[in-house]
Amino acid sequence: MTQIVEIFKAYNGTGYYCLLFIAALMYLWFAEENKSLKMLLVTVPTVIQVVFFIPYFYMAYNKLDEGTYYRILWLLPMTLVIAYSAVKVIGNHLRLGVALVCLLFMLCGTYTYMGVVFNRAENAYHLPDEVISLCDMVKPDEEGKRIWVAFPPELVHYVRQYTTDIMLPFGRDSMVESWKRLDNELFDIYMGHDIYADRLVSVSTDYQCDYVIVGRDKNVIGDVTDYGLKEIGSTMNYIVYSNLDNAIWYEIGPENYQSRLYREE
Repeated sequence: MTQIVEIFKAYNGTGYYCLLFIAALMYLWFAEENKSLKMLLVTVPTVIQVVFFIPYFYMAYNKLDEGTYYRILWLLPMTLVIAYSAVKVIGNHLRLGVALVCLLFMLCGTYTYMGVVFNRAENAYHLPDEVISLCDMVKPDEEGKRIWVAFPPELVHYVRQYTTDIMLPFGRDSMVESWKRLDNELFDIYMGHDIYADRLVSVSTDYQCDYVIVGRDKNVIGDVTDYGLKEIGSTMNYIVYSNLDNAIWYEIGPENYQSRLYREE
């Protein structure tokens, strides 16, 4: 039982959201007259919560899928129930309801942008401005033409959201160990504490990267320009290099171009 309680506490975080949900359920038990809505928004969630705390159900579930018991709580329509009960309170008691709901939300809520997950949008793409600047710096002028660019791992999941003209030697799947990713030497170089200039250039050329982007915070041992890279621009946190050794790629023919597309997949 202790484990179940700990899972429930971890799922609910501060607990305010959970308390609002329980309060909303209790209110709707008495205030909701529509039987269909009451079954959907009150009876079923209540049964799910009761079943969640039954130790025998917990043991049976863990035999089938250990470590994911918290997902049972995903079945609870918390947001819907809280919102509906708030509207119900306001509808039944207009002035008092508005004051009470606003007070509860002010006391129990937190300012969205104080969290580490949410940030104010910097542009219409809802992507970091720096990523867009980097992509515009390297993306091809001809429509439909594609190039290969080695982006630092922390940026790769933004690039494809902005343009499909830039191909990546490794993607977001390389960053999630549970996905059993294939080994990628270039990714390992970026993730290392130190980056050796000769190794970075050699491996990025093996992956036929037309451009290589390196973070300013990285400790690069050696000078990448000594091994065939040329600085073409920079942003606040990153430096962009063109790979001079890879210029011959533009003349190697469509067969190799297709093979490059296949390798990324």
